[in-house]
Amino acid sequence: MKQSRNESVVRAFAIIEHLAECDDWVALRTLARDLGLVPATAYRFLATLKDLGYVQQQPEDSRYQLTLKFAWVASRVLERTHLRRVAHPAMEHLTAVCNETTHLAVLEGREIVYIDKVDNVQAVKMRSRIGTRGYIHSTAVGKSIVAFLPEEEREEILAGLAFAPLTRNTIADAGRFFTHLSQIRRRGYAVDDEENEVGIRCVGVPVFDHAGRVAGAVSISGWTITMTPERLPQLASTLQDACQQISKELGFVPSAGSAGERAL
Repeated sequence: MKQSRNESVVRAFAIIEHLAECDDWVALRTLARDLGLVPATAYRFLATLKDLGYVQQQPEDSRYQLTLKFAWVASRVLERTHLRRVAHPAMEHLTAVCNETTHLAVLEGREIVYIDKVDNVQAVKMRSRIGTRGYIHSTAVGKSIVAFLPEEEREEILAGLAFAPLTRNTIADAGRFFTHLSQIRRRGYAVDDEENEVGIRCVGVPVFDHAGRVAGAVSISGWTITMTPERLPQLASTLQDACQQISKELGFVPSAGSAGERAL
């Protein structure tokens, strides 16, 4: 039997997520209006969250913002992520060698979630941040993960995608995308050619776990002026070597004809 939800918990997390999405302090009445709550109800939730140390309040105008206690919670979750611990040293090496930003992402539902990021010295400003979600069809990490999933799982995921056209280069047609994934499997890596953000080009390669399943993907990202088409094959080769090492540390042993053997 399906358990009923606790609406108080649902409302509390609605407030937390709303505050997380705001770039500035938020007034009580604004927050209550945006969430469809009575101000007195919103205040009780905020007062409790403040008492617990998760929300802070400006004394001069009574506006609210999340505290860095959430950063501590997030860091503890990420620290327990074995994939992140294994991949991070390789990502630091890739960033140093390639002088570009590296990302680590995993699949969650029909989206990818960035769980690590190593910026180069001259960090390229991108939408991606640790903990944020991204599209499968427009990112190199998303495409490289889905391309090497088992066929049945891949088709189930793609059947629910909207294929939103984020730029003029985004592949927004299901048929074209299926063909594109076949090319990725043959090549062993995925490219985001200004498909997610204008001016940004990325190359992505999957990593595999001890069971031979796709555990996530690592990408190298930068401006199109430095991530030139001529440079991509060499970057992809360097990235494949790194992902092979990460996969090995995760216990992956390639077998003939396996997805991991084709990618790495």
